[in-house]
Amino acid sequence: MVTQVRNFEDIRVRDEISPVVKEISMARMMAYGAATWDFVRLHYDADYVRELAFEAPFVDGQMLGGFLTQLVQDWAGPDSFLRKLAFRNRVMVYPGDTLTCRGAVSSISTIGEGGMVGCDLWAENQRGEKVVDPATALVRFPLSKDNRKADK
Repeated sequence: MVTQVRNFEDIRVRDEISPVVKEISMARMMAYGAATWDFVRLHYDADYVRELAFEAPFVDGQMLGGFLTQLVQDWAGPDSFLRKLAFRNRVMVYPGDTLTCRGAVSSISTIGEGGMVGCDLWAENQRGEKVVDPATALVRFPLSKDNRKADK
């Protein structure tokens, strides 16, 4: 796999972030629970969640944060650093759902640490419902040598 290096100087407000699509399955949900040591029955026990009046086990909300992180980091590249991620879950996500995570650049600034890029993010299911909205990320990029000199 070729990793793209994105230069801060080439980023513009309203640039779209390439979408990330995730197929939700019980296996994926179980793997996430195992990787995070989060074995809450709501996320895997179908009989238990039906007793609580849910239609099926549902995705742990933090898994959606992982998808948004992947969206941003895949776009930003290996030289970037995700400084902040904030999101609000809006709609339950169940096995069988397909999520598409999307985003766009909303702000650009330069500070002593480097180039800062704000992004608006969201995730929608196959029915077009926004399951995560609003969401934002703040990403730090290194500055080119020319920009570092101009900041001093």
